[in-house]
Amino acid sequence: MTFTAVFAFVVLSVLGLAVALAVVYLAAWLGRSVRRGVASLPRGMKSLLVEPPAGAAFNDSLDVWPMPE
Repeated sequence: MTFTAVFAFVVLSVLGLAVALAVVYLAAWLGRSVRRGVASLPRGMKSLLVEPPAGAAFNDSLDVWPMPE
């Protein structure tokens, strides 16, 4: 019984430490990203924030069937 309790305490302590370190690491990364701005975000996230340049106007009148006479 005592061994099981000590083992559970050690495992939970190690897992808690790992979670705490992950939270600190992610908070530091987020702080750096906010300071640098959009340039530091991954490409996938950047594509959601930046609109692609507008191309030529789309004319779909050439893509329809001609009207029957």
